[in-house]
Amino acid sequence: MTQTALITGGSSGIGLALSRRLAGRGWRLLWASLSEDEIAAARGDILTAHPDAVISGLALDLAAPDAPARVLDWAQGQGGCDLLINNAGFGVYGPSADLALEAEQAMIAVNICALHALTRLFLPVMEARGGGTIVNIASNSAFVPAPDLAVYAATKAFVKHYSEALTAELEEANSPVRVMTVCPSAISDTPFLKRAGMEGVRTFTSFTATTAEEVARDIIEGLDNKRPFVLTGAAMRRAMWLMKLAPAPVLRWMTRRETRRV
Repeated sequence: MTQTALITGGSSGIGLALSRRLAGRGWRLLWASLSEDEIAAARGDILTAHPDAVISGLALDLAAPDAPARVLDWAQGQGGCDLLINNAGFGVYGPSADLALEAEQAMIAVNICALHALTRLFLPVMEARGGGTIVNIASNSAFVPAPDLAVYAATKAFVKHYSEALTAELEEANSPVRVMTVCPSAISDTPFLKRAGMEGVRTFTSFTATTAEEVARDIIEGLDNKRPFVLTGAAMRRAMWLMKLAPAPVLRWMTRRETRRV
């Protein structure tokens, strides 16, 4: 039986890289993305490589309070999904006091509120279907406070802590649904960098930077091996060992260095 993946932000960045891999395995794809034009262009990209791929898209802004419920209703109308990947998210860069309040609140709405609501809405539906997997995309920014990314890092800390706790709860309850938490390092080749206004910020050119393709590969490997947690980017995994050993002042200096413009 054909399996179905619902990917928020599936038409660009990590979502599109994952879609290419899943389409190659014969998965049906459902995308909930912001732009109808982007969905159309990305669908054409996938179909060029995989002419038999089945892709449906819903264009909406996940910051809208009713967006998660709309996504659930739409996905159920498409036959439901076996895999939910909460990938959509964005950042805004700069001292928090200098940023537009509306921009930070929209970021919280997408990165936290929509992800939480979609997880809660799809969890009982998947349990009723007999199983499924929810992948929540956090960030390496979830590990430490990040100046100039103060709110973004905080949203990703929520995703990491919530998803890992939910994994434990579901395991204790013997739920047929599992949750996988993913923490990518900075990705150099997605629209995130430009939308966040982070051109020239060191983290995107440092040795721990990764690509959407590497992140997608690590996520698929994690799914295949039923891992509850994936830290993506081989260089980031090595750096994490150094971060664990570094004294707090050194760790704060390293973080600040990475979030400055070169």
